[in-house]
Amino acid sequence: MKHIGTIVREKVIDELKENISQSEGCFFVNFNKVKALSISQLRNNLRTTKSKVYVAKNSLLSKAFDAKSEAVASFINGETAIVFVYDKDIVKTAKALVDFAKENEILKIQGGLLKDKAVTSADLTALAKLPPKEVLLGMAVSGLASPITGFVSTLNQVILKFLWTVEEIKKHKETNKK
Repeated sequence: MKHIGTIVREKVIDELKENISQSEGCFFVNFNKVKALSISQLRNNLRTTKSKVYVAKNSLLSKAFDAKSEAVASFINGETAIVFVYDKDIVKTAKALVDFAKENEILKIQGGLLKDKAVTSADLTALAKLPPKEVLLGMAVSGLASPITGFVSTLNQVILKFLWTVEEIKKHKETNKK
């Protein structure tokens, strides 16, 4: 017969594995000495980005990530919380997390996993500096449309020059008749 503690640990590990499989990525943060009110504020900020903060013992985190890279082991030290990201736009969550870490310097971003690729805290800071997805898409469309716009503008100038020339010829003929 299993002890209640063992059953609870297995349940936590199963829940962590389920969150890992459902998420687009996860970030590891050290929240040592961060006040409970600040953690609640972080949870509320991250809820708007379709993310959630999960806190568990490091040994359980390690077991849940056993199939992942060894880099995860370096992220799990001290009082570690995981931020699971469920939105495809991971940049929103990275921005919210980096902004919160700037306001609360005690919170340390240790790194993360984007799918199965480990990223450092410097990578996450760089990711947070990217413009939103909509702006990036707009920049791409603008870049694709730019040559076409230039071509149309050139064609328009040719037609306008032709019309100006015809108009000048017409004026010249009218002045010669008089």
